[in-house]
Amino acid sequence: MQSPALNNAGVLAMSKFLVRRIFLPLTLCSFISVCNAADEGVVSSGVKEKLLAISPQMPIDSVSASEVPWLFQISLKDGSILYTDKNGDFLFAGQVFELSEGRFNNLTENSKKKNRLALLSFSPESEMIIFPSKTPLPLATITVFTDIDCGYCRKLHREVGMLNQLGVKVRYLAFPRAGVGSDSYDKIVSAWCAEDPLDALTRAKLGEEIGARNCDNPVKKHLQLGKKIGVSGTPAIFFEDGTLQPGYLEAAKMAKLLGIR
Repeated sequence: MQSPALNNAGVLAMSKFLVRRIFLPLTLCSFISVCNAADEGVVSSGVKEKLLAISPQMPIDSVSASEVPWLFQISLKDGSILYTDKNGDFLFAGQVFELSEGRFNNLTENSKKKNRLALLSFSPESEMIIFPSKTPLPLATITVFTDIDCGYCRKLHREVGMLNQLGVKVRYLAFPRAGVGSDSYDKIVSAWCAEDPLDALTRAKLGEEIGARNCDNPVKKHLQLGKKIGVSGTPAIFFEDGTLQPGYLEAAKMAKLLGIR
């Protein structure tokens, strides 16, 4: 039985759930239903085994208790989140909201933010190309997965100077969408390996030749990280709280979202 409140708000529209080639029945408890509470401290390894028995290719990263007592969270290796009951009999796809203090609190997005921050922490700044803020201390920091040949990445890069003036520190990670060995991959490796990576990246994004270079570089690692964190296009912009801003956003609007203007 669906909650009328959710229908009226139009927030929690549940879709048909397809995981690889598996369709599993969906049961959604309403707010007035009584759901059996699961032991949050114990998640049977049988849940993961059961899912993998049905779909061996399901990219499960972990299964853990969620903030909803009767739901367990399945974190996939591409950054997606699914939910299941303690026995793995039902699979839930979609977002879970908590009604808290008169508003909707997106528990699924909160979990994704934590996962993104944890993954980004594995990439040290020494392996990034960083355009520092022009303020004494950064007022905000964004981490951007970028591609040399991406039109909107180039458009965003033209506004990096303005972002820096507004107090935003811009940290670049490489995400050549065409993959390892592509022309875009070689270009961004050349930028990372240049004597002045900031200048090389800027000139490459202007369409200039920067000369082929190679070195011990993090580009392949960045590409793998991007895929794991859920990057599907560029630019992919991550805020300090783990929020993902997919695609280009002009500097003034970015600053407003970051709360510095």
